[in-house]
Amino acid sequence: MGNISQAITINASVVAASTLLTQYGTPAIVGESTYSTKDTPKKYTSLTTVGTDHGTTSKVYIAAKAAFEQGVRAIYAVAINASIAGTPTATEVETALATLGAFATNHLITGVCLAGIGSDKDTLTAKLKTFAEANGLIFTVTNANGATVAEIAADATALSSANGFFLAHADSDQTGDVAAAALGTLSVLKPWVTPYWKKITSDVNVYFTPADGATLEAAKVNYILDLGDGVNRMSQALTTLTTGTPKFIDITRSKYYIALTLQNAIAQYRIATEKIPYTATGLKYISGELSGALETLITAGAISEYTVIMPEITGIDAADIEDRKLTGVKVSGTLAGDMHEFEIDLTLEAI
Repeated sequence: MGNISQAITINASVVAASTLLTQYGTPAIVGESTYSTKDTPKKYTSLTTVGTDHGTTSKVYIAAKAAFEQGVRAIYAVAINASIAGTPTATEVETALATLGAFATNHLITGVCLAGIGSDKDTLTAKLKTFAEANGLIFTVTNANGATVAEIAADATALSSANGFFLAHADSDQTGDVAAAALGTLSVLKPWVTPYWKKITSDVNVYFTPADGATLEAAKVNYILDLGDGVNRMSQALTTLTTGTPKFIDITRSKYYIALTLQNAIAQYRIATEKIPYTATGLKYISGELSGALETLITAGAISEYTVIMPEITGIDAADIEDRKLTGVKVSGTLAGDMHEFEIDLTLEAI
């Protein structure tokens, strides 16, 4: 097996529940700049270095500044190789996004946005949505300056996704990058913490009316508001998913985080253990490792309860045993305080 994700497969899903139920991600920014090395992701821990590489007036720099202002300590940035400056094509955006694929697979990034590209550029944001969904990333989008509520709502329809977070603004002359600011804010929140009414640093100073806000949220669009305390906040935690679940972005983020936590727990056990016997005793070892990881999630406040169901050794297919592949492991749990549940099917390769 080439990497942890290949050896340990976790399929996570979210279903509705009937009862109450530092930095937690690294954002990736894709956009235009003067950086000579195009379509090549680079990690940055300093805005100054971003400016040195990409120029302090570039869209990448403006987006990076917005992300760093939320408190993130590191970002990845990719300069689009646009043949015509200011008008990158869908193919050029797709090519730049694709360079982040390995970074997503290895969990080096958790979210992505397009620098300076608003929701009105639907062919470009469509590529963002497709890439994020295919790679288990969240994506953030905002509207173009001056867009109407009706235009924003229409744009959001095409971005329906459990991974999408649309943060709108009503300021026609703001100069920052609201999508990057949103991604930065989400990145510093614990995955299971809602961004509802959370502070966001932005130069936006014009706001939607309550009626317009209600229209936007009905279209699965969050927006920047001021509750009267002079602080910019995000109105809600909605995903852009128009029907079904998950309704909230913290559910999506929790699903990915929990799956990664379980994957890492088994991976570290595999590394530290000379042999995991393919016996009833070995299955108990695996169950114990999963339970230990889930207990840490309870302590952290991510989940309130869980169940681990292991298959009977006599019920495992002989071919799977021969291939050293463990299937049929079921993990379910309740996300703390979100009235949603997750279910995970766990597959272990070459135990």
